[in-house]
Amino acid sequence: MDTGAIPTTQTARAVIRKFSFALSEPKRNAVYQSVLATSQMDSEYLGMLVLAGLIALFGLLQNSEAVIIGAMLLSPLMNPILSAALALLLGDGHLGRKSAAVLALSIAGVIGITWLVAWASPLNETTPQILSRTNPNLLDLFIAFLSGLAGTLALRGSSASLTIIPGVAIAVAVVPPLAVVGYGLSTHQGSVAGGAFLLFVTNLVSIIISAALVFRLMGFRPQITTEKGRLNLVYRMAISAGILVVLSIPLLQTLRKAVSQIALRSDVEGALNESFKTPHSSVSDFTLAQAGRELTVHATLRTARYFETPQIDAAEESLRKRFGAEAKLEVDQILVTQGGVSPERAARSGNALSGGVVRPVVQEPRFNFEESAGKMLADLQKQLEEILAGTPFQLNGNPALELASTPPLAVKVRLKSPEPLSPQTLALLASQLSRRLSAPAQLHGEADLTSIGYSQSLLLTRSRRALASQDRRNLAKLAKLVGNRPDLQLQITYVGGTAGSASPPLWREIRRVLLASGLNPSQWTLEPGSEPGVAPPAVSAPASAGVKAGPAPGAQQVPAAAVRYEFHTRQIF
Repeated sequence: MDTGAIPTTQTARAVIRKFSFALSEPKRNAVYQSVLATSQMDSEYLGMLVLAGLIALFGLLQNSEAVIIGAMLLSPLMNPILSAALALLLGDGHLGRKSAAVLALSIAGVIGITWLVAWASPLNETTPQILSRTNPNLLDLFIAFLSGLAGTLALRGSSASLTIIPGVAIAVAVVPPLAVVGYGLSTHQGSVAGGAFLLFVTNLVSIIISAALVFRLMGFRPQITTEKGRLNLVYRMAISAGILVVLSIPLLQTLRKAVSQIALRSDVEGALNESFKTPHSSVSDFTLAQAGRELTVHATLRTARYFETPQIDAAEESLRKRFGAEAKLEVDQILVTQGGVSPERAARSGNALSGGVVRPVVQEPRFNFEESAGKMLADLQKQLEEILAGTPFQLNGNPALELASTPPLAVKVRLKSPEPLSPQTLALLASQLSRRLSAPAQLHGEADLTSIGYSQSLLLTRSRRALASQDRRNLAKLAKLVGNRPDLQLQITYVGGTAGSASPPLWREIRRVLLASGLNPSQWTLEPGSEPGVAPPAVSAPASAGVKAGPAPGAQQVPAAAVRYEFHTRQIF
């Protein structure tokens, strides 16, 4: 018998026990009781949850990362998540139902309270902190998975949990995405709410699965006494893994898109530096805009000598060789001076820029306001057309500019749009216009909504005494759609009404349907239309609210024994 092998074996076992994650049965019972106790939905839990949700929402609206981190630290949601992970491993129905109920009520509560506060808040701009939580990718899943491992390991010892749990709360933000969901619902931004909810579900599922694995390493075992019990455990883990795989598909696509955008930006930056980075110039900033296969690059250069048109055309051609024939280059040049400048040199530079020779001051021509205003409006229309290119919005007529003594510029436009424009979309268009005009600008005007849901046509015979049931339903649906948005107006025109009358056949019934559907009389107008080549009849202004007289655009020929109503929706902004 080799007695020297005994100490070696004992040492190896001691080392294994030292670095093993398994806990003794008393410690496992203590962890179970701790998880069970911290998953209670009591007044303290609810208070901390509501405070965390509101602080997260205000931090998102103010674009304050520090405030958002504070909300992460206050959030108690990690407790029921870990409880759900332990229930998944053990197959504990009581603990699982309790954890699921707490999680469901917590999720609904945070979304509900943030939706209500965001709806009442005057701050409704989509900040970068909000946008950063609407496009999760595969890296977010890995971060949540690893953080779940760390958070569960912290339960092995009380001293470790004091330092690890706060870090896990910051690494895996479960409350801020729910606050973004509430914000997205209150501002009718489905893509924002959907992206944030996908991020939350990704974090939730990843933490539950990783925590279950760590609980297994700690020595927790399901009470498996039959073959059916073992199959149930396999089914639970297989379903969890399947959910994780399904979540990975859109996250992988988002990651690929982000990587391609980074690569594209890096390639564009290299191409611009090759063309414009010289001892007397550099590329200070650039932006990218993609619409299908078309790539537009807007670069800002700081240079001591202006680049001439042939040099810029050569740079654009270089971009087209790299990124396709649809690539476009727009360049802004900022003239800078290298070193100090004496008055004599400044004078020479000024004369050189004005013509290359020193010459006396000449009388400036008289300012032609009409010509300047015309050029300004033409340039404004060109800028708006370029901004709207590749979007579903179109200009409908020429823009107007209202000048004031102080900024911003008030630009009045009329657009065509399939759907109502959100405040965030209008703010983004105004921001792009301000950058192009180098001055603060605001957009005002109206948008004609062109999608089928916002327009309707009724052709009725004069002998009709009532609307058909289908016509009533369609009209009520349109009225409710307009009535839910105070910025929408319903323009109603009719052709074939009796001359001299402001109440064409069946108008009273149509008006009753509009009112019964909740549409305010101030949100509609009734106008006589005209057939092609026929002047509209002269009518007097009606006494009833919401009806006004005036000409309307012509339409298709109407039979002599019929009346046609046209319902068109427009948005005022």
